[in-house]
Amino acid sequence: MKLRILAIAFLLTQFTAACSLPKTEPKPLAESTPAPTNAQISRLPATFEGRSMAIREKLAALDLNKLDAWWQRENIGDPHKYLLPVILARLSLGDRYNRQESWDILMGMERAKPSIYHFRTIYDVRIFFLFRDQMPDNVTASYRSMLEPNRVLQWVGTGTENHMFMKRMSGLAFMDGSGFPNGDPASAATNEAWLRSELNKFLTIGQGEFHSSTYYGYSIAGLLNLYDFAKTPELKQLAKATLDWYAANMALRLSWGTAGGAESRGFDRGTWDSGMSAVSWMWWGDSPDAANRMDEKSAWLALPAGLSTYRPPVELRAIARKEIPLPFQAKFSHPLYYSYFQSNRMWETFYVTSDYSLATLIEPQRSYQVKGTINAQYATYKLVVRDPKGQNNAVISLAGTFHTPMATGRSPGDQYVQERGAVIYQLRLNDKDKAAKVPARSHLVLPARYGQPQRHRDWYIWRIENTWLCARPWGDNINWQNPVSEQDKDYQALVAAGDNTAWITDVARVADYPDLASLKTALDKTSVDDKNWNSKGEIGYTSLLGDRIVMTYAPNGGIARANINSKERLLKDWPAIESPFMGQNLNSGVLEVKNPKENWRLQATLTGPKWEK
Repeated sequence: MKLRILAIAFLLTQFTAACSLPKTEPKPLAESTPAPTNAQISRLPATFEGRSMAIREKLAALDLNKLDAWWQRENIGDPHKYLLPVILARLSLGDRYNRQESWDILMGMERAKPSIYHFRTIYDVRIFFLFRDQMPDNVTASYRSMLEPNRVLQWVGTGTENHMFMKRMSGLAFMDGSGFPNGDPASAATNEAWLRSELNKFLTIGQGEFHSSTYYGYSIAGLLNLYDFAKTPELKQLAKATLDWYAANMALRLSWGTAGGAESRGFDRGTWDSGMSAVSWMWWGDSPDAANRMDEKSAWLALPAGLSTYRPPVELRAIARKEIPLPFQAKFSHPLYYSYFQSNRMWETFYVTSDYSLATLIEPQRSYQVKGTINAQYATYKLVVRDPKGQNNAVISLAGTFHTPMATGRSPGDQYVQERGAVIYQLRLNDKDKAAKVPARSHLVLPARYGQPQRHRDWYIWRIENTWLCARPWGDNINWQNPVSEQDKDYQALVAAGDNTAWITDVARVADYPDLASLKTALDKTSVDDKNWNSKGEIGYTSLLGDRIVMTYAPNGGIARANINSKERLLKDWPAIESPFMGQNLNSGVLEVKNPKENWRLQATLTGPKWEK
């Protein structure tokens, strides 16, 4: 294996790679040089080692001196977030780059910005452990000072969920594995207790920051530090169990390089290009070519995974790659964001075929909050259509526009019912909605490259790759908006305007309806009942797959009354995870992965996690 990695490194020395600067605001005004070509990247094997090398080459090629000048000129508050991934990547490539230059820049940030903050810790701690034997004495001394009484308490900082995973897990690894005196031993005990409580929460009621394409990679990076560098076996086991839980949830919903499913704090529209999917690519991907298409923010989060010894359970690989019997439907329940006891507060339905995945999220609050960790950060309707070339999946959203015209986030009044590929959605404005200036419109947003729809009676129809998207809107006015906004020129929207709007969307595979004529014939056999829509907000629909869905809008609440195939939709008893391949009953403390060959179980106990096969 070592000879193989050395051979890969030798091949990569034959070209100089560079890429654009971090896509964040403000940006450093540095010039970029050509990124590695696909031909050059294709010389790397489609293995974990090849993907790791590709991501390290990509980040190491950034101009570190220009980044250093940029953050000082602009007085950026968190420079480590931008520079440490480059330093870590360069150091990992041995003598390819000037090590002393990296140490000097690292020490310059330490002097100017000594705060031990979350985005710093995930890279800083990994740099220490991987390269402590090569550090100059002044760099080692700076790390030692991080456990002195005047600094050590910074490792116990609070914040959002991912902030705490980054800082607390990296700090726990540093306290346990560095061998330096700890100026406050209780800090290590506090961080360990927090991780135990989080793992128990995940295995009983689920996660507040569930399936976040934006933040999963950051949380995972902190846990990888603990897994790789803690000396205490029990701490490594806690880290492994939590990582396994993350990996299982990622694998179940991963949709060919896009984070499928509903999300808390994110809306992934990329293909191998979000924090979560970058880590998924490192674990379960194929070609290293995706590294060239990945932006730097995503590459930052692939880097810790690419340098870690952790690997997800082998049983998850087929699920992540969707090399399992399809289609299947899954259901999930989620707790409130920080809660350890308020379970079953949000409900997700997820359906996946070999060509698309579709998910909706029911969130009960008719909230008008516009700041903080809020409804704007939920993905409540997400349709991911597979790109057969594996490069650019299409992602579609449907919702109100209280937070954005892109129909992401939960607008007050958004209500959904889903069964397999069919969804009924409604937004009916009450007096509070109008007083809060909730826009009287709902948007179906899809990539502009698929053009305008074809019409069949009341249906609007798009062929998107190997999938048909059929939409039937209600409203005072139905119109076309292209682009959605000046900021979102690559997307178009079908708009339903009016105080009362509603939609049926039904998604089908081209494999089942090879041409538009056969699809039209099938749509004519579906049934729409809207006679009580104006008066009661009631819509009934028999879908292309034969499911009968009836929705009655809740005018002052957040959850519609629903009947699916003659059964009332009851939410209170939904498991944390329910699917043919994975399950976690509410409050059970057990996650089970079901494989045709053998089952795998992860169980929470009073003394720590336990695995069974």
